[in-house]
Amino acid sequence: MRASIRQSSSAATRRWIRRRRRAATAVGVTAALLAMGACRDITTLRQEDPSQLSAGTLFVPANATLLVNGAIGDFQCAYLRYIVASGLLDDELIAAIVRTDNFDFDRRTLPTSGLYGTGDCTSIQIPGVYTPLSVARASADTILARLDEWTDDEVPNRTALIGKAAAYAGYSLVLLGEGMCSAAINVGPELTPAQLFAEAETRFDRAIDAAGAAGDATTLHLAQLGRARTRLDLGNPAAAAADAAEVPDGFLVAVNTDATDQRRQNLVYVHTVLNAFSSVDPSFRNVTWGGTPDPRVAATNTGNLGTNGAEVWFPNKYATITSPVPVAKWAEAQLIIAEADVAAGRAGDAVTIINELHARAGIPPYDATGATDADVLAQIIEERRRELHLEGHRLGDIRRYGLPLSPPPGAPYPSGGTYGDQKCFPLPDVERIHNPNIGGGG
Repeated sequence: MRASIRQSSSAATRRWIRRRRRAATAVGVTAALLAMGACRDITTLRQEDPSQLSAGTLFVPANATLLVNGAIGDFQCAYLRYIVASGLLDDELIAAIVRTDNFDFDRRTLPTSGLYGTGDCTSIQIPGVYTPLSVARASADTILARLDEWTDDEVPNRTALIGKAAAYAGYSLVLLGEGMCSAAINVGPELTPAQLFAEAETRFDRAIDAAGAAGDATTLHLAQLGRARTRLDLGNPAAAAADAAEVPDGFLVAVNTDATDQRRQNLVYVHTVLNAFSSVDPSFRNVTWGGTPDPRVAATNTGNLGTNGAEVWFPNKYATITSPVPVAKWAEAQLIIAEADVAAGRAGDAVTIINELHARAGIPPYDATGATDADVLAQIIEERRRELHLEGHRLGDIRRYGLPLSPPPGAPYPSGGTYGDQKCFPLPDVERIHNPNIGGGG
């Protein structure tokens, strides 16, 4: 049976595994073998390479922590690529390089054969989305299954590791749901975003139970915030707020960036400052509130031009190759609570939250005098645009709130053609062709 895009096609999977093995880092080797083991389990694709460690050799209780860390590394790499790719598709970044593939992101005219579907975690100029997120999800689910098979005596910290693996599987599924028009899991049927969110919620349920039992407060709050995000995506703001309220002030989980490991470099910095592949969108430059510059979206002109003539700006929050990239943070939890407050008729409480965030940013308060519930919700959406800038939320927000695309579909694109109407990444051909449970597979 041919392999699915769960890790791309069978040939692509084998190439990917070989590349990952050559990386010779603990995270890279671990994740590659995770993917190999998952591929064997799901697709019965036999992998033979006597020069390498076998999955059976690595998948032993003594390596449980290494395997979970590898799955986390896979997610972090996928997340960094998702931020840039989604930023180009939405209104956070613009292309600065003359290349049709980059224009397709920025112009919202991605073909289903595009590299967003097949690009892996080595992709930089044209970030992969579907394959890295699918591999990250598979890596986490695979080690989660192994942890279920092993005992506490074999793995002393097993419950805590279950919490971590389940949490990162959940985040991979959330991003697939928010970013993809549809997706598949384990060579299964085509899933809608709502179905992907439902899958994510089950992972977060598991993570919350395990992290709570293990006394792992960081993973517990990470999973609570992940489930809050998921429940908001599913249209359940009250339940989302209940989870978000558990997240303590100052909470932050960020990507552990690294200057030399390409998988962990801050890709926004690499894409803008280092290579001038893209630039902060003009709508996110010189942003103020009440005449005061908003530091949450501060951007700086590098003074350089991209090959397409665009000025290259970078976000100050990602001013170095090792700038941390938030995955989950307290401000996001507060904005979820604020949105639930408006839905429950407590717009005044939402305004209080907005103004607390303004105070921390050092900008004037939001004057809600005479504001309707709709006005306050619109302000929450604007706060999310600023507070969560280039943190992987904007594309999902555009879809969930039904926000207008900017520039509008049909407007002339500076480098030729017109802007399209894509609000999500289409299911790529590589999945549709090779998955027998989706039309066209065999």
